Amino acid sequence: MLRYYGDPEIQAFAYRKDLGLLFPFHCRAKAYEDMDVDPSKGIGRALFTALSRLAQPSGHQELASAKLILLGFSGPGSLVARLTTYAPDRVMAAILADPGHFDPLGMDTVKLSSEALAVPQLIFTGSTDTHSGTKRPYEYFRKYFDQGAPWAFVIQNKTPHCCIINAKKLILLWTEAILEERPSFNGTLRRVDARKGWSTFMATRETETKDTWGEKTSELTDAKIQRGGKRPPEGMIPAGWLPNRRVAALTIEALPARVTAPVTMMPPAASEMLWAWTGVTNSNQLNSPDSSPAASVFPNFLFLTISASRFFLND
Repeated sequence: MLRYYGDPEIQAFAYRKDLGLLFPFHCRAKAYEDMDVDPSKGIGRALFTALSRLAQPSGHQELASAKLILLGFSGPGSLVARLTTYAPDRVMAAILADPGHFDPLGMDTVKLSSEALAVPQLIFTGSTDTHSGTKRPYEYFRKYFDQGAPWAFVIQNKTPHCCIINAKKLILLWTEAILEERPSFNGTLRRVDARKGWSTFMATRETETKDTWGEKTSELTDAKIQRGGKRPPEGMIPAGWLPNRRVAALTIEALPARVTAPVTMMPPAASEMLWAWTGVTNSNQLNSPDSSPAASVFPNFLFLTISASRFFLND
């Protein structure tokens, strides 16, 4: 996850789109399973309070109400899903990478409001993920996609519980399209018209890999895209909605992706917020008129990655 914030292509994208990049961490775990993914228990309020407090010393009051594009890996994927119900008016889009968590706060217990269903989601899984697997994330996807949610589901073949950086190109193209689909007018996000766009479908088969709950994972054997909300081709199941043909075509290209990037773990000190404004290396620079040009280009939207402490990623 950290690789996103040092990646020149992602920084350039953020600069072009007036996006701020923010990486909040959970506090370091004190015991096994000690990670809170329920935003109503304090972490949601803490997150938005932190954004509001940052607005004042930075001199940019718009940060207090900025819309968020959320990216969460593993347990924070479950948190990101729940944040869409906690604050649907603040969330422009959500990207869930290998989402899952310990019972009873896994993907099978996420309950979304009708307002949260309007938030586009891009959900990634790996066919060799022995933690979150593919079954629970897909069941979560289908539960709300069948209710009209503008979501997409991706299986990365031969990919374990890691390596979301491999999907960088797809994530950036999808994010760019959603920024165009959901501009904010007077603080209100526009709803996506799911009747437009493209539908994706996939054929899968079971693997010998099992997830935490003993369920076998699935891998992709074929994929197709069609314009509009058509029925799945014979032998295929829905893989979601995508905003335009470019994104849909790239999704098909990305589906059978192989692992090409090494696993990158977080640093031991995981109790602070790490900033990666394009070209800005620390929060003190935010007030400096002589710092990088990016420091004076503050966003209407934040690309916000939420992560657990290193304890859980190494688990």
